[in-house]
Order: sequence, then structure tokens, then C-alpha cells
Amino acid sequence: MIKVRVPATSANLGPGFDYVGMALELYNDFYFLEDTNEHIPGGSIFLNSNSLTHQAYGLLADKIKKKMSPPKIAIHSGIPRARGLGSSASLTVAGLVAGNIISNAGLDQDELIELATRLEGHPDNAVPALLGGLVVCMTASGRVRYLKFMPQKPLQVVVAVPEFELPTSDSRKVLPSEVSHRDAVQNTGRFGFFIAAMLTGDYRHLSFAMEDLLHQPYRSHLVPGMKKVMSAALEEGALGSCLSGAGPSILALCDTKVNQVSEGMKQAWKEHGIKAEIYVLNIAVDGTSCCTSCIS
Repeated sequence: MIKVRVPATSANLGPGFDYVGMALELYNDFYFLEDTNEHIPGGSIFLNSNSLTHQAYGLLADKIKKKMSPPKIAIHSGIPRARGLGSSASLTVAGLVAGNIISNAGLDQDELIELATRLEGHPDNAVPALLGGLVVCMTASGRVRYLKFMPQKPLQVVVAVPEFELPTSDSRKVLPSEVSHRDAVQNTGRFGFFIAAMLTGDYRHLSFAMEDLLHQPYRSHLVPGMKKVMSAALEEGALGSCLSGAGPSILALCDTKVNQVSEGMKQAWKEHGIKAEIYVLNIAVDGTSCCTSCIS
């Protein structure tokens, strides 16, 4: 048996649409079984043969030109599904990492990232899921370029996860094909401030640096109470707040007042008749991990 553990991720982080992502200490565990009689932990379920994990496994087999029948694959899910926390990317990454081990293909990090991006469509969830940390990434000259780093000073991440799902495909449909030059310039400036704040530890600028004009305004009607929840986070002491990925979860970065921020976000959802589960998480320094004959 091979166990693969993949962290949750949050992409965009406000103005970094499709170009930045962050790994979080919340995990999906995958079990690749050679023998269906092998024990898996309670609460795990078997994935169907059309899952993204199976697709990723098959994509790797095509890459190395080797016929590989996928093993039975089970998942113990800790990442909420269709909530903007990279659950689909975790499925993709797990299939690639396990396939690389089982086949002895020896693909390096860059090759796995290229395959994950091909299946995901963009790298902002897949790369931090593989590598951990904060990652700036983009496709340029036919290659995925990326840089991983950690914030200069510790941060905690409060994620308010509402009870309803929002598929990424639906969230992307509402985005315009073009935006104004002014909005693009404003977003560029905010993204620059966001990265500079993370690298210097000067978090005073995050409240405006995490504002966005490229995707959040167009998605707000899909997430009832979005603006209220983000405002509540800031009012209670969060450094900055944004939609997590394509939503509907809302994220806040904090260095203090975590409990106040958590309660404020939960109450703001409640005012819109929506129950929300609150996660207080650290940024995951490490990305995907794996072990053999391991079920702990």
C-alpha cells in the first residue's frame, strides 16, 4: 500500500488571479492498494474509476509510455469539496505522485507540475499542493514557472466554509472575457503590494493589497454575504480577507485576534441564513508526502 497525503490550497488570494496559491495544513489522504484486502482507515471511501486521481494516474502512464493498470484507490477526505480549497487539485496530485512511485518512472518535480497543470488547466492549486508554502506560478514560453517562499512573519489562516458548494466551472463562467485597463493596473499594484508584504513581513498593507477587481466582483452574486463576511473579518482584526480560490469559502489572514475574526465571520454568514464551519490553519511548509505500507 502507498499512502499519499496532499494539503488543501487556496488560490488567487485576492489580486493574484490564477498566479498565486498557498498550501494549508488540512489534508486529503489517499490509499493505493495492491490487494483489496488491505486495511484502510475508517471513513475512507473508494474512488470510482473516472476520478481525477485515476485520470492523473493514466496521464502519467501515457507520459512514460508504460501500460499501468491503476490499483484500487481510496480517499479519507479532510478537504471540503467544491469550496475553493483545492480538493480537485489534491486528487490530481495524488494520482501523479503515486503513479510516479509505483512505475519507478523517476519524474522530477518540474515534470509532475507540468502534468498536473495540463490536467488542472492552471497551476495555482496544483503547484502549492505539491510543494507547500506560498507559490507564485505561471505558464510562460510553454513551461510552468514557479517560486516557492514562506511569509517573513508567522500568519494564521482563518477559513470560513459555508454549507453550500460552488463548482469551479460555475464560478469561472461568470468572469468577463475582457476587463478595463484601469482595473488591470489596479490589480497589478495590489498584487505587488501583497507579495512585498509577504516577503518583508510588513503586513499593514494587506487589507487593501488583497482587494481584487478581476474576479471577486463578478463572483459576489454566487456567494451570498461575501462582502459582509470579508468586512467582518477586517473589523475584527484580520490583516486581509478574500475569496478562497473560486469560492465560496472566505479566507482571512491573521497575526492576532484569531478567535474574534473566526466568530465575526461565522456570525456574518449566519446573518445571511448560512451555516459556516470555521477552520483555523497554518500555512503548510511542506507539500505532498507519501509512504509505503502506511495507514496512520
